[in-house]
Amino acid sequence: MNFWETFTNLCSKNGESATAVIESLGLSKGNAQRWKNGGGPTLATAVKIAEHFGCKVDDLVPTR
Repeated sequence: MNFWETFTNLCSKNGESATAVIESLGLSKGNAQRWKNGGGPTLATAVKIAEHFGCKVDDLVPTR
C-alpha cells in the first residue's frame, strides 16, 4: 500500500475527506496530486498528519 492509499483509508475511517484534511492542516492541494502519483509527504507533513489522526508516523509510511 502506498502513502495515498494509507492516507485516504485513515480519512475514510475518521469520516473525513482527503481534501478537508489537507486544507485543515494548511497544506496545498498539490500535495494530493503528488501523493496520488506515488510521492510521499515530507517528514514535517507526516508528523502533522500523524498528529491529526492520532497515529505514529511509521503507520503512514509503507515499509519496503
